[in-house]
Amino acid sequence: MYKGEKGTERIYYKNPLDALDFWISQGSQRIHFVDLDGAWGSDKNKELLKKMIKKASNKSKVQIGGGIRSLDAAKELIKIGADRVIIGTLAINQPEIIKKLADEVGSKHIIVALDYKQGKISTHGWTKQTDKDPFSFGKKIENLGAGYILFSSVEADGAFTGPDFGNIEKMIKSVKIPVYAAGGVRYENDVEKLKKIGTYGVIIGKAFYEEKLPFSIIKNAKYND
Repeated sequence: MYKGEKGTERIYYKNPLDALDFWISQGSQRIHFVDLDGAWGSDKNKELLKKMIKKASNKSKVQIGGGIRSLDAAKELIKIGADRVIIGTLAINQPEIIKKLADEVGSKHIIVALDYKQGKISTHGWTKQTDKDPFSFGKKIENLGAGYILFSSVEADGAFTGPDFGNIEKMIKSVKIPVYAAGGVRYENDVEKLKKIGTYGVIIGKAFYEEKLPFSIIKNAKYND
């Protein structure tokens, strides 16, 4: 996708299971799944995602998000083998769910996605804008039991303009839990800079698919579990 705009998505693999096989073959120890259709309100990929989680079992850890709209849906994904669930819209609209989920599955299995645009949090697959400040909300979800934050700049996503380093560093300094960054990565230098400012990990998709980054970076990475 380009800057989170629905309709700009590009298909690199017609069968997501083939993509999964490829990333496992490249040595990926953790794979990030996002169900875009789910984020936009459809459950048509539900069975496919279950197959992907089970196929990755014992080969790569999976963290999955997109369309997780209930406590039971999140727990089911953990039950079938996902290592972490990524909740965004659900956590924004019902933050108390984070505490309930943490009590039942543990904080280490919970990533809360804070996607932001023009300084405010976006929801529903980036199609709706809130008036919520991501930094104060980050502190709130930390206190409720989130294990990690996935901090994504909608405006940088898929644009190859570079990560939003300033706001990423601000988020890292605002909370004590680990912060993943997403959006804008172009070069290995971007990854190195994110590491230097304290980012726990970086989500990379399009930069790999468009061959902006060498696949060797996966095997050579100092992996944070």
